[in-house]
Amino acid sequence: MSTQGFSTAVRNERGNALVMAILLVFAASAIGGMVALMSATDLKISGNQERTTEALFVAEAGMSEAIHRLGVPYPTMEVVGGQTVNISIADAPPIDPDYKAYIMMTAPGTNPNFTGNTMTAGTLQDLNGDVLQYSRDSGTADVVMVEHKWEDLDADNTRDPGEVVLYDPSRIPPENFVTGNPVDIITVTGRRGTTQRTLQAEVTRLKLVAKTLGAMYTDKALTVSGNSHFCGWNHDISIPAGTVQNACFAYHESEGHLAGVTTTGDVVDTKGSTDLDGSPTPTDTSPANPWYTLAEVLGLSNNETQEVLDNADHTSIVHPLDGVTYIQGNATMNSTLVGHGLLYITGDATINGGFKYWGLIYVEGDCNITGTPWIAGSLIVKQDADFSFGSGNCGVFYSEEAISQWVGTVMPMVTLSWRDM
Repeated sequence: MSTQGFSTAVRNERGNALVMAILLVFAASAIGGMVALMSATDLKISGNQERTTEALFVAEAGMSEAIHRLGVPYPTMEVVGGQTVNISIADAPPIDPDYKAYIMMTAPGTNPNFTGNTMTAGTLQDLNGDVLQYSRDSGTADVVMVEHKWEDLDADNTRDPGEVVLYDPSRIPPENFVTGNPVDIITVTGRRGTTQRTLQAEVTRLKLVAKTLGAMYTDKALTVSGNSHFCGWNHDISIPAGTVQNACFAYHESEGHLAGVTTTGDVVDTKGSTDLDGSPTPTDTSPANPWYTLAEVLGLSNNETQEVLDNADHTSIVHPLDGVTYIQGNATMNSTLVGHGLLYITGDATINGGFKYWGLIYVEGDCNITGTPWIAGSLIVKQDADFSFGSGNCGVFYSEEAISQWVGTVMPMVTLSWRDM
């Protein structure tokens, strides 16, 4: 090979090497660019996922506030930001099919505002702190909203009272239009920057089915005397205070009746002009009758019952005696006292004069009644000894509806469905 040919070959090889080097540099640059792009994309995706997760947590916080405020009876006064306000957004009976509640990102007023069927309430958040953005301060878009679930049964596109969906776990199916508590739909949109998540849940308060066995239910033998009235027929809640036997017939429901007086096997001694009535019998003294604790009467666990008592509205006798009253020891109810709800007394109870009560009274000790007190619901007295109960001239009329309405507010809220929209 000539020297000239050899030199040409060397130069060609050097040219090829240069081209290869340039290609390698280009490939490395391309790979580096792709890696950088992928890293940036991953960071962006990671950031989006983080904001999406945070928005979900914010929406869940809004859902928790709505469920809590639905779960307390109307009104419920609490101190928020140094001001006493009504925190409840519950629809008070009778159920309004058009009812809606909005929780705004504004400070709560003393009471929620009503415009027709619509309630507007400020958030319970401290607006001076780190605020979770699950609502807005105006309008209705992206604002926490609560409304009753309904079905347009007559296809007229109008919410009628009989079209509100109720939930009763004792029925099959539990969702119906006759018995139970309304199912509420809560819609919440949580925001984190420009990212948002919308949640919708269906919730309801568990229906209370109180396990009382009579208008008067006791664990010991008792004497009923005077001009007292014990009627175990199930009465409508509208029965007027002071109604007596026979006159109560107009308020009898079609089902759900009990005995006027029930024991767990002990005798019922009647004296004077006492009036006992009920169905299928005025008195039930069967030894097969169980004794129910307060937790068993309410259908709650011991811990749930204790939580109810720990959060009682009253721990002493006051007027009006509304809500949950928890008396540790003895208690005296005087003539002018009126109340609605659950009255639980761990000691003895003395009921005087014209005391009036709608709901459930549970006494662990003895009960002595004088005067003409009147009770719609059920009176449960464990008693310390036989014949220690004194009936006076009382009237006790069993009412499942009075117990359900006035004591049912202690029942917990439950979530029936939950979806990420």
